[in-house]
Amino acid sequence: MIFLVKFLHRNLKGFRLLILIAILLTCAQVGSDLVAALPLKFIPSKINNPGSDPACTYPFLNPVLSLFDTPVLDPSLRPIPPSTVPVQPPPAPCPATPSDVNSVIHPMITQHSVIGVIVFSLLVLAIFGSLSAGLVYLELFLATYIAQNLSARLREELFDHLQRLSMDWYDKQKRGDLVQRITGNITDLEKLVTDGLVDLLAGTLTLVGVAVIMFFISKEYMLLSLAIAPLLFLIVSGYTGGIKAAARKKARAAGKIADVATEDINALSVIRAFTLEKRENARFGQHVGSHRDAGLRAGRLQAQFTPLVSILVVVGTITVIGVGGYVAAGNAFNVGLFTINASTIDVGTLILFLTYLKMLYQPMRDLSKLTTLASNAASGAERIQEVLDQAPEVVETEVPYDGPQKLKGDITLEHVVFSYLTGRPVIKDISLHIPAGRKVALVGFSGGGKTTLVKLIPRFYEIDQGSILIDGVDHQTYPLQVLRQNISMVLQEAVLFEGTVRENIELGRPGAPLEEIIEAAKKANIHETILKLPDGYDTIVREQGSNFSAGQRQRLSIARAILRDAPILILDEPTANLDVEAEAEVMHALSHLMVGRTVITISHRLSTLGQVDEILVMRNGQIVERGTYRELKKKDGLFASLLDEQNHYSLDRYDEEELLDGPDFEDTSPLLQALPAVTLRRLPAITRDVLRAAQLEANRGISSERKKGSITGKLQKDEQTRKPDEFIKARIIAEMDGKIIKEYPLRKLICTIGRYPTSDIQIASQRVSRFHALIRWKHGAWIIEDAESLNGLSYEGERIDELALVDKDQIYLDPGIVLRYEQDSEPPSQVPGTEDPKPSSEIPGVEEAAPPSQEPGVEPGHPDTDLALQR
Repeated sequence: MIFLVKFLHRNLKGFRLLILIAILLTCAQVGSDLVAALPLKFIPSKINNPGSDPACTYPFLNPVLSLFDTPVLDPSLRPIPPSTVPVQPPPAPCPATPSDVNSVIHPMITQHSVIGVIVFSLLVLAIFGSLSAGLVYLELFLATYIAQNLSARLREELFDHLQRLSMDWYDKQKRGDLVQRITGNITDLEKLVTDGLVDLLAGTLTLVGVAVIMFFISKEYMLLSLAIAPLLFLIVSGYTGGIKAAARKKARAAGKIADVATEDINALSVIRAFTLEKRENARFGQHVGSHRDAGLRAGRLQAQFTPLVSILVVVGTITVIGVGGYVAAGNAFNVGLFTINASTIDVGTLILFLTYLKMLYQPMRDLSKLTTLASNAASGAERIQEVLDQAPEVVETEVPYDGPQKLKGDITLEHVVFSYLTGRPVIKDISLHIPAGRKVALVGFSGGGKTTLVKLIPRFYEIDQGSILIDGVDHQTYPLQVLRQNISMVLQEAVLFEGTVRENIELGRPGAPLEEIIEAAKKANIHETILKLPDGYDTIVREQGSNFSAGQRQRLSIARAILRDAPILILDEPTANLDVEAEAEVMHALSHLMVGRTVITISHRLSTLGQVDEILVMRNGQIVERGTYRELKKKDGLFASLLDEQNHYSLDRYDEEELLDGPDFEDTSPLLQALPAVTLRRLPAITRDVLRAAQLEANRGISSERKKGSITGKLQKDEQTRKPDEFIKARIIAEMDGKIIKEYPLRKLICTIGRYPTSDIQIASQRVSRFHALIRWKHGAWIIEDAESLNGLSYEGERIDELALVDKDQIYLDPGIVLRYEQDSEPPSQVPGTEDPKPSSEIPGVEEAAPPSQEPGVEPGHPDTDLALQR
């Protein structure tokens, strides 16, 4: 809750004057409620004892009460004929207070009528009750105003921050979960400010006000009323933690529900094509069940919490009524050192006390609702702050820019190195010069770094080493807006936004006149198509452009790029998903777009590269070949191999029978076929090594029976030598930005990792979530699992939920923060207290597989041997 208070204090700047006004209004409202309760004492006390009227307790009311001593209100005060002087109320002494000696010796004399006091009391009740209602309206209006503006500010701040985060960060996130943070989690904060804070403030002020008034009326009764407070505090403390934990799980589950729903709605055609409805229903239902279970747990705790508070309130009320009635009847109450003298209060005071008691206990009854609201808001605030804590990798330059707004398009790369994960470069020392107006193509195998390279030019990512120059100036010195305004991109998936056709093309250059938009559409070969639409350029584009074909969407995006008129054009597989006719139309549109610009195009269709000046062939992050189409084809290198592979299935090259009748492939072991790569990766090391050896045996023609026996033997051997409670001796080495910050030996069942000070491996960085991950001993291996993290866990460039750790594994919490898993050199079978295992050859019916390096006919360094020994 401390985090929630700090979060609200930090984000409510600008509203503090309104908050001060709301506090003053709440004070006035609570005061009005307290004053409005006084008539409940005045009327019974005056009726029971004519001498006990408000002036006895509050002498300043004498002049006011005199105004109500009139014959109009009280007929007994009418003048008796023939006299014209009104009859005065009979004087009566105020009741003596035993604790006040002066009141016994010199009692105050009052002379106000009973009916006058009743009328006065009703008038006070009406005035202050109405005033309280008006103040409540103002409080709620201000609270709603503050809450709505707070949620709007947080959404805008969060969305703006998301816009500035790196593409690499987005690649690791779940879209639906991010949407849930922007919508649902901020709504939880909005509910707290609207409903909770007003009640909390009013309840706190009521507690203080009532306690002060009770203290002046009777210290003993105040202590009696507050006797349940310590027990109430213990109950609140006990339940708050559980409710907050359930709220946190519920928020995470809601994020996963949103993520699965977003993913499945976007992939509905694939789900139907592969009849995955049941599978996706089960996956969605799993997260819905988690959300329901977390909600039920929170509801169950609240259902227990609320009656307990109500029981305490009832006990407190019974105690006060019982003791108060006993004392008002003229009896003294004694319990140990606690004593209340007889007749210290009358019936009216007892009624007032009970009214205040109800006001005192009401905030306690509301604690369960406030606890739930605060827990949900605290969970939401943590999830929002997790995103805000992410530092943008691409930082805007602070140096004032006074250079040209329109660039020429000359591009130079000097020894550029880039990596998504530290120590694993994707782009390796590339130097390249592309003069303005030149057209180059990037080709190569998938994963070679082509798309990554072109994304470095507009600074979607920051390079690790080297420099990228645009017109001879380092591209980091340009403001991002200037740099990106000079670059147009046509991507593989054309992106259209909801709006009109005109608005989508106009995104290339906002504010462009209609004539230029039409001219761009003509050059993109889409103008005639637009004119055939029902509303022409004012036709509404549905979500993701679903009312247009793929080719039409691509040509609209080309029209947008033409309108932008940027000197640098990047084409990333713009025709990859198009049919022959659509591809021809798009290529015709691109021929207009490429004129007079520096063009970098990525294409796997090598036959479409006839218009480029130079082809660059990339492999493993390096340029390995360069030249024209004819030069590279004659060179008989990698490009020629790619071209040959692309023509492999051409009917012009092979006879139809030869193409369709491919070679028969020998089936591998059924056990290996049943285990996909990701499953193999998560098995303990010894099991994986056995399976790799079996795969090697399969490649050399060993029978399936022998492979199965060897594998079974190894697994049996592992089961016999590994004790259930025996750990693999290992440690985790945490590194941040290349420096070791923590070395932790794995010696217990569960190890927590995060920013919390109580974490076993604490990493004090905003890039790490408060509870990021945990490592547990399970199924004979150390398993690392994602916990409540935002950035997740990355292994070999992919985000993972859990992984069975193997020696030398490196798990990334952030590109600069890595956990390195290292096993001790002493294997588990040699841990003190364990016996040496029998070789598998001694196990009846089990045949031991020879180590890969000892296979007949295979020398060390053989590819198969290296594959088997690789991790």
